[in-house]
Amino acid sequence: MVPATREPAARPASGWRRLALALLLAAGALLPSAAPAAPVARSIAPATTGPDPPRVPALWMPVRGAVVRGFDAPAGPYGPGHRGIDIAASEGAIARAPAAGKVVFAGPVAGTTWVSLLVASGVRVTLGPLLDPTTATRVRLRDPLGRVGPGHRVGGATLHLSVRMDGVYVDPLAHLVDRPRPRLAPLSAPGGLPGRARVP
Repeated sequence: MVPATREPAARPASGWRRLALALLLAAGALLPSAAPAAPVARSIAPATTGPDPPRVPALWMPVRGAVVRGFDAPAGPYGPGHRGIDIAASEGAIARAPAAGKVVFAGPVAGTTWVSLLVASGVRVTLGPLLDPTTATRVRLRDPLGRVGPGHRVGGATLHLSVRMDGVYVDPLAHLVDRPRPRLAPLSAPGGLPGRARVP
């Protein structure tokens, strides 16, 4: 019978090994725990877009003449006001399209004839009263729309021009690119109008 061999007993760690092991354990406890890495913020350049283009395109005077009545914003959908401008014109003068667009209406309203153009998305331009309105479905800038008719203003023919943006009337003068500009006229006498006393 073979005698059982005894495993040698584990030798206790020497002093310097115990010290090294203790230092390693202590160092591990002092180290911060590994946190998940924060996502790297990527720098995205802002989009280089300019200002939004104007909703109402540039408009041209439909007839040659002075603006004899300006825009007066209405007090409400049915309130008083002047929903466009009136331009002095000779009866029978050719009224031309102030912008290219689609003819969305050409016919009588309350006894006079009007033409409406869709010149941009949600932007409608209306002119009248007109005689012999166009029968075209689309017009280019300066195409004839009809002839200036009577009945809009007492004391002389005028052409009414209105602009609606999403159903709201806006001042056409802000969009006319060739309207007459005001000019300063020289006075015949220095210091004021002749015959008017000067205040010291």
